[in-house]
Amino acid sequence: MAKFPTSENTETFIMRISPELKEKLNQLSKRSKYGGSASSAIRLLIEAAYRAN
Repeated sequence: MAKFPTSENTETFIMRISPELKEKLNQLSKRSKYGGSASSAIRLLIEAAYRAN
């Protein structure tokens, strides 16, 4: 049985969003600034909002 990767990204976040919002998130994640995936885009947006406060 494979082990889980050892990293700091081991928490799971589940959020329900509308299909329209999901499409917007996927478009946003395609920008090189956000790393190419919806997960990385959300992670970067949360970190940016935290730093702004």
